[in-house]
Amino acid sequence: MNKNIGIISSIIIGSLAYIINNQLVNLGVGVGASTLALIFGALFANLTTNVEEGGKWMIKLVMPMAIILLGFGLNIRSFFGPEIGHLGLFVMLITASTSFITCYIIGKYMKLDLETSLALGTGGAICGNSAVMAVSPGLKLKEEKVGVILAIINLLGLITFFTIPVLSKVLNLTEEQGGIWAGSVIHAVPQAIAAGETIGPEAMVIATTIKLSRVSLLVIIVPLCAIIANNKVKVEGQRFEIGKIPYFIPGFVLAAVLSTWLIPVDLADNLASLGKLLLLPLLASVGFFINKESMRGAGGPILLVGILATICMLISSYLTIIIFS
Repeated sequence: MNKNIGIISSIIIGSLAYIINNQLVNLGVGVGASTLALIFGALFANLTTNVEEGGKWMIKLVMPMAIILLGFGLNIRSFFGPEIGHLGLFVMLITASTSFITCYIIGKYMKLDLETSLALGTGGAICGNSAVMAVSPGLKLKEEKVGVILAIINLLGLITFFTIPVLSKVLNLTEEQGGIWAGSVIHAVPQAIAAGETIGPEAMVIATTIKLSRVSLLVIIVPLCAIIANNKVKVEGQRFEIGKIPYFIPGFVLAAVLSTWLIPVDLADNLASLGKLLLLPLLASVGFFINKESMRGAGGPILLVGILATICMLISSYLTIIIFS
């Protein structure tokens, strides 16, 4: 019975997040349905009980399907496309590398485990919620830890979403430079597009292209994180077994390959849209595990690492844009 309460609640919350975000988008203030689902899930769980069991069921059984379907939304060709330009590609790689390196070094100093640092770095480097959800099963992160990471990633994503358009004008960046900056730093795809639009029409196109190219890096990062986690826990002397990697990780990569070269674009888009819809009740389920205890126990160090990594991303990308423009 408790499981059913959690399952039904996550579906209702995900649906409400979708509807409310659409209304906010019409008003020009959309923050993302996934962000709302996570927030609503956390609020609901702190006002009631008996939802965690259903949340675990959703995360265990529905997440693999959602991750594979999200793979259909990746066009690997966009990463190598001429639309980005050499500067955009270079800035994107510098920014993503900064996220991972900073999270690893500062995380190690703050005594965070490697898996948490990798998930946090992935959220900043790639695409926020979707990236964290895609790598967390392979990294074997507990629901409470995933909830804390997602809460922090969403907070930092909103901050960059609001600050980059303002800073672009204050620092007198061109539309091209502002678009590159927004696309290479802001976490969520809709936020990067909206920030680019605020800067200018050319900036919106550039920000969208670079942001989607960042997302394509998941094809490399998802299996890599699973291999790192798998290799870390193996018994000494035991050979690495690729079969231990969760089935949805090669499924995710295969979906990206199919969507890029083999299946019609409309079909790939529909499958990816289904994956995004499944992500909403999943994020509500993760929100069930965000509580005072989890935030108090791990939120402080993870938040500090996330803040410092975001600052380093902003600085490194800005300096790269200025130096090489």
